[in-house]
Amino acid sequence: MIVSGLTLLACTCLYFWPIPLGGDCGPNLQEFKGFSFLRSTIINGATAGAPYVLGFDVLYERYGVQKTNMMQDNLDEWHSRYCAKAEKADIYAVVYDWPKSDLEEVINGITVKNYGLSPYLRQNTFAAYLYRYGCTETLRYLQYTRDVEPHVTSTDPWEDRPSNLAIINSLIIRGRDEFMNCASHYIRLRYAFQIIRLAHYSRQYNRTVELYDWLMPKVDNDPSLIEYWILGHRAGALQALGRYPEAAYDYAKVFLNCPSKRESALQSFRIRSDEEWQATYTLCRSDQERATLYAMRAYLDRSRALEEMKLIYELDPKMEYLDVLLVREMRRLEKQLLGLEFNKNREQNKRYHKIPQPGIDDYLIQVQDFVQKVNSEKKTSNPELWAIAEGYLEMVSGDFYAAIKSFERIEDSIKDEALQEQLKIFMLGAQIGAYQEVDDDMEDEVANMMRSNEFFLRFPSKFEPYTRDKLGWLYKRYKMPGKAFLSYYPFRDLKVNPRETELNDLLAMLQQRRLNRMERNLLKQGDTLLTVNDIHMLKATVLLDQYQLAAALEEMKKIDRNAWTDYGVWAPFVERFHDCVHCPIRDTVTFLNRGEIIERMLDLEYRALANRLEGGVFFYQMGLAYYNMSYFGSAWQVMDNFRSGSSLKRRKNAQDPNLVPDERFALGNREHFDCTQALNYFNMARQFTGSREIAARATFMAARCEQNNFYWRGGTRTYENFEILKRDYADTQFYARIVAECKYFKFYTAR
Repeated sequence: MIVSGLTLLACTCLYFWPIPLGGDCGPNLQEFKGFSFLRSTIINGATAGAPYVLGFDVLYERYGVQKTNMMQDNLDEWHSRYCAKAEKADIYAVVYDWPKSDLEEVINGITVKNYGLSPYLRQNTFAAYLYRYGCTETLRYLQYTRDVEPHVTSTDPWEDRPSNLAIINSLIIRGRDEFMNCASHYIRLRYAFQIIRLAHYSRQYNRTVELYDWLMPKVDNDPSLIEYWILGHRAGALQALGRYPEAAYDYAKVFLNCPSKRESALQSFRIRSDEEWQATYTLCRSDQERATLYAMRAYLDRSRALEEMKLIYELDPKMEYLDVLLVREMRRLEKQLLGLEFNKNREQNKRYHKIPQPGIDDYLIQVQDFVQKVNSEKKTSNPELWAIAEGYLEMVSGDFYAAIKSFERIEDSIKDEALQEQLKIFMLGAQIGAYQEVDDDMEDEVANMMRSNEFFLRFPSKFEPYTRDKLGWLYKRYKMPGKAFLSYYPFRDLKVNPRETELNDLLAMLQQRRLNRMERNLLKQGDTLLTVNDIHMLKATVLLDQYQLAAALEEMKKIDRNAWTDYGVWAPFVERFHDCVHCPIRDTVTFLNRGEIIERMLDLEYRALANRLEGGVFFYQMGLAYYNMSYFGSAWQVMDNFRSGSSLKRRKNAQDPNLVPDERFALGNREHFDCTQALNYFNMARQFTGSREIAARATFMAARCEQNNFYWRGGTRTYENFEILKRDYADTQFYARIVAECKYFKFYTAR
């Protein structure tokens, strides 16, 4: 049996503690649940804007974070500018790690006669190169960066570093002087970067722009990524000054030309109105720049990107932005529509995520029309991607037959390995989605697919929920509720809240002469299969929970009596005067299986009705059994398959107060809170006994039922049975015992 949570503990004996009624703790967060077969490998992660298709986490895993990429770009550029004569690891050490003193020693080795270079420094290939060719300008620049870095970087992102403008301004002046004295235009460019960066980071935005305008015309170097790093700082300053069109244009140029700064450029890109858009667009000098503006607007815009795609296509059909936007729209459309007809979470997605959005079907048709146009004109740089997209959009629309035909038509023409794999994944998804009938052949085919298909095994998180939802939808359509349930959920969920319709259907399936492979898959419970006995036992549990003892026993009789104990034994007739669900029970107590418990309860009821003089004792034992088999008793598993210690505090189903919504179980968790049946038997025990001791015990147990029903239902708190016990049985031995053992009752009697 399954047990969860802490037991509901009373005080020593019968402790009444306040329990807040109402909702659960925390917000009610509902995750979107849909299907996706698009893989990140469908597009090159280095393509401009790919992070907004792949997600930055995927991109970073494959290509590294922006800071790492910038460092790599920087090392690559140093390496190429110095004729690839030095090892990159050595370049890294000199550029990033060496202190000023080591750099000064190399300078002295160059400028001081007979100074030489220590073996430690000489073994660095980059230092040896700079020493051999007398590159003092480079070394003095690197010394300058050591003074700049503390003012433009921080190892702690939460550190609030005071900006010392006097020091920063002196560094700007010093850098400008070094810039003017420097013969190498490449080193001049790097000085310009450090100077402009200092001005930008110290929030001297006007000065940043002025320095850019003054320094950059004085640099005449070969093209370098450093120019775009500088341009990014100028863009940031322009935006801070409210010059949004100029800033957006600069960010677009950075995005177009500098892969390692694309992320920050795109995140900083901001156009607030149509007028600013037009002003920015006017600044563009080429179709590439215009296309970049359209692409950046589409990447950041949460609405549909088809219009931007059309405009980019008119400017240049070979722009890589088109591929990125195509995949982005495919991903959006599949989230909205793929498998919508059979997605079991369709209503939840609509309620909590407004998916699918209004008009999405029409938009899909428009995207399909555009993709078909592109494929017919054959102008793109990646025709294989667009050909696959046409079939996948058919699949997303729900036309699986058309998708299969499209995929088969292009299958032999796809040469790119990543796209070949993506096509096979799409084809498998289309095949599953295309099933419309249920029979043994179809179920065996799907079962074999789940067991042996390469892509099903590689991507179970994509294919299993998709396939199970499709099967569940088909089973419901063909009036097979039990199979439908097991397609959607584990049998455990049905045990926690059994429903007759599903149980009867599963019983009929189990009683067939032959089970097909899919049916065996559905019935698999760990290493064993669900059996006819399991269903009969669950039905007996349900009937017992409903107090239908005779019917429950008839269900038990359908199971070999020798197998009854396999499902557990309990001691529901034990007498306890405090609630302790998990406390051990004495070895001397007789433990019974479910069938034996039902037989004894039927016998007790018969004897109670047949012998009114002794009936009170039998009714009392019936009351004990029903109490101990409730949520509050140690034998709760006789009538329930799952108990959560938090259930009593959680909100209940309005129509069925014994049903607790629980995100772990599809149908919620059915508990047996109601102690009314036990209360009735305890009341009858008091009425039909000649023993005042039995009457006192029954009255106290009735008070426990009264208490528990208040905790469960709420409403007005009553103490009817406490009052009876105090008024009528104060002279009994049990009364003296319970006053001593139960602090709450003792408090009540002293009022």
